[in-house]
Amino acid sequence: MPSFETGGDEPPPLRPADLELLATIENGFNTVGAELDAVRLRSALGEAMKLATVVNQYLDVNAPWSAIKVDKDGASKTIYTALKAIDSLKVMFAPFLPFTCEKLHGFFNYETPLFGEQYTETVKDSLGEHTVLRYKPVEGLQWKPSELKPGAKLNQPGPLFKKLEEIVSVEERARLGK
Repeated sequence: MPSFETGGDEPPPLRPADLELLATIENGFNTVGAELDAVRLRSALGEAMKLATVVNQYLDVNAPWSAIKVDKDGASKTIYTALKAIDSLKVMFAPFLPFTCEKLHGFFNYETPLFGEQYTETVKDSLGEHTVLRYKPVEGLQWKPSELKPGAKLNQPGPLFKKLEEIVSVEERARLGK
């Protein structure tokens, strides 16, 4: 568990840029949520992607990998802020990448699933038979920003995606007639 320069579990007060990033991400729950409610899925995904870009820009500007050598306090604020933003983004991306976001949720050491236990079910409709993803709801989970606490224990992360080998890409394009 990380120990902050102040000696406690609370980080030093966040900087204006840190607070601005977190506010931007928190506001994303309204914009992305409104697009999802209106079933404008492409737009919702676009809004979530814009927010991910903002987090990447924040990390590029604050460069904690360099700052750690001269400003441990600043680097710790940057890492904490970025983790909190990523924790929120995983909720916004979950409708599009449910399995990946659930895996990321596990890296953050949450004890309950992101939106409930996932399972697949076969359904029939006028278009035929389909396998769909369903959730057994878990009480208390909802569409909300991260509540990640300073000093929280994180699990060892691993790759979220499998590397796509060139041969697989070629085979899939051939299969699809492209």
